Formats: sequence, structure tokens, C-alpha cells
Amino acid sequence: MELRRYIGDRHFYKVTLAIALPIMAQQFVASFVNLIDNIMIGSVGATALTAVTVANRFYLIFNSTMFGFCGAAGIFIAQYYGACSHEKCQKVLNINLFFAFIIGLLFMVSLWLFPTSILHLFTSNEIIIQEALQYVKYALWTYLPFAISFSIMMSLRAVGINKIQLLIGVLTVAINTTLNYILIFGHFGFPSLGIKGAAIATAIARIIEMCIYLGVLISKKYYFIFDFKGIFHLDFTFIASMVRKAIPLTINEVMYSIGLSLVFISYMRVDDYLIAAISVVDTVVQIALIIFSGLSSAIAILIGNRLGANQIDEAKANARKLITFGVMCAIVNSSILACFAPFIASCYNMDDIILNTIVTLLRIKACVLPFYVYNISIFYVLRAGGDALSTMLMDSGFLWVCNVFISTVISLTLDIPLVTLYIIIESIDLVKIFVSTYFLRKEKWARNMTT
Repeated sequence: MELRRYIGDRHFYKVTLAIALPIMAQQFVASFVNLIDNIMIGSVGATALTAVTVANRFYLIFNSTMFGFCGAAGIFIAQYYGACSHEKCQKVLNINLFFAFIIGLLFMVSLWLFPTSILHLFTSNEIIIQEALQYVKYALWTYLPFAISFSIMMSLRAVGINKIQLLIGVLTVAINTTLNYILIFGHFGFPSLGIKGAAIATAIARIIEMCIYLGVLISKKYYFIFDFKGIFHLDFTFIASMVRKAIPLTINEVMYSIGLSLVFISYMRVDDYLIAAISVVDTVVQIALIIFSGLSSAIAILIGNRLGANQIDEAKANARKLITFGVMCAIVNSSILACFAPFIASCYNMDDIILNTIVTLLRIKACVLPFYVYNISIFYVLRAGGDALSTMLMDSGFLWVCNVFISTVISLTLDIPLVTLYIIIESIDLVKIFVSTYFLRKEKWARNMTT
């Protein structure tokens, strides 16, 4: 009888999959193409792959900032949508677009003015920095278009509109992959540009993606509209109410991404030659986590909408079922990842030591994946209810106290292999399950934010 509390009925999974599958499909296409891009850049050389990985650390901080603010906005949209308040949903989108433009512009200008200084934050290897500078010269033009596209995408996702995003995602990655093939290797009469070609391809794809998303709003067919006047004539009383709750969530995402960057720096400190292996593993794991990408949206909608409609008990029940569903899927994906690790490594044209490291790291990741999904699912439950303090403590707070501190101390004081450090840091997720479970059971997240 107790077990039934964690298992949904057929209708529950039908609704969950209706929300999750389009997002999963979009994420699968994007992740698979990222893997192909990763292989293409890797074929240029391990140094090129490491340089792109280092260059993208700043982008990950930007992406986390966007995810924090747009994700917080999505919480409000989901709950206002549950309360049937279309006007306030549109207001949140307008605010979202305004701040997305500001955030994207700030990051783009920073990278344009101080590229070398920013890259030095992540590595002191001058060869890698010089290679990375070729990439960021063109990659910086992806920041502003992505900020606008992402704010629209997250808003649509918050009200359960996902199919149009899949179509846009497929088109964008098709353009990106085709241009990568042409510009990295110099096909069809174009010059061979290496990692510069990869950056140019991504910039063009992101600009096209932004134009399409703006077209979606202008068409007025998908709940929201492009309210140019509303974007620059904002309700500051409403903004103040929203920002008070959004800032802690955004700060958490920024601190989390900075923490991950510090862990990355520790890996660089131990063995920068094998960083290419970590780049491969991170890309491949995104495919293993496609179920989670859809699940996170299902959590935001199925819990956020219920909370907005004051159906607190149903929101709690949905949380238990969604977390269980995520962990079961993660166990299946972990098994597949462990089995296919050697095949994945064989797709890369790199030294044997790097290929062997890829296999080892993938299998380590496979072992901890269910624990990771359990923790991150609880994070999204807490986030859906706007429990900013708990999300910050269990997410960025835990990362800094444990992962960042331990990786920094070990990398500075001990002479150990990269694989050993990787095992230690990844194993911390096993400890984190006790922290995340504690915050889930406190149930501070089970509240209506629209009242």
C-alpha cells in the first residue's frame, strides 16, 4: 500500500509523458548533435577540444544565470497559469525578455572587452588560451540571441507548450551541424577554419533560432505575444514582487556554475592533458540525462500548476511520483551508458590514454547517475514551490562546502591521478541524498506563490 504512493496511474504517466516527450526529443537532438560537434572538434586535436571546453566555461556561467532568472520566471508563469491569469503570465514574459536582453548584452560585452582575462580564470596554459581566443572571438555573438530565445522557450515550456520548441530545436541543430561540417573541415569550397568555424556555425544558428522564436510571439498563436510596448513599460511594483523571489534562485544558479568552474579548475590543475576526456564525458552524459530534461519541465508544470490552484496535497503526491519515475529511468540509462562506454570512446581520434580515461569516467558517471537524478529532481520540486533558501543550501551551498572545497584542497596538496579525484568528487552525490531528502520532507516548498 505504501509503495502505491510513489507510483502513478496510467493517466498520470500519460500526462507526464505528454509534457516530457517533446522536450526529451528536443534535448536528444541537441545533445546528439553536441556529441557529433564534440567528435568533429576532437578530430582537430585534443588541444582544440580542451580549448573549446575552457572557452565554454564562461558560457556555462552565462547559461546558468539565464537558467536561474528564466527558471524563476517560469515558476511564476506556471503558477499564474494554474490560477488562470493570462495577463500576469504575459507580464512575466515581458519582464523575462527585458532582463534577458540586459544579461545577454553584459556577458557579450564582457567577453568582447576582456577575453584573455576571462580565459585566464580557468587555465594558465598559454597554448590553450591562444587556441581558445580564436573561438571566443566569434562565439561571443551567440550570447544575446541565446538569451532572447531561451527566455521565450522557458516561458512556453512553463505553460506546457513544447512541440513548437522541438521543431525549432531540430532546425537549429541541423543548421549548426551542417555549418560545423562545412566550416570546421572546409567543405564545398569554404576554407578550413577549425574551432573558429565551430564558433561561427553556432553564432549563425543562434541568430536564426532567435528570429524564429520572435516570429512565434509575433504570430500570436502560442498563448504569448510579442508586446514591444509592454517590455519597455514594465509594472515595477510587479517586478519588485517577482525579483525578490527570483534573485535568490538566480544567485543560486550563478554560484553553482561558478562552483562547477572551480571544480573544473581543480581538474585542470591535476592534469590538463586529460581535460579532453572530461569534455567528452560531459557531452555524452547529456544524452543519458534526456529523460531528466523532460522530467524537470513535468515537475515545474505538474507541481507548479497544482500549487497555483491551491491543490497542495496533489502537488505533494505528484512530487513523490515524479522523483520515483526519474530515478527508475536513470537506473536504465546508467546501465546503457556503462555498456556503451567503449564504443563511445572509439568514435574519437585521440591518444589511447585519453580514450581509456573516457571509458573509465563514463562508467564512474553511470554509477552515480541515479543519485544525481534523485537530488536534482528534489531541487526542481523545491524550486517549483519557490523555496529559495532550501534550493540554495542543497545546491550551490552544498557544492561549495563539499565539491569545491575538497577538489581544491586535494588538487593543491596531493599528487593524485585525475581519475581518482573524479571518483572522489562524483561520489559526493551519495552524501547529498540525505541533505536533499531533509529539505523535501520539510515541505516549505508546498505553498501557493500567487496569493
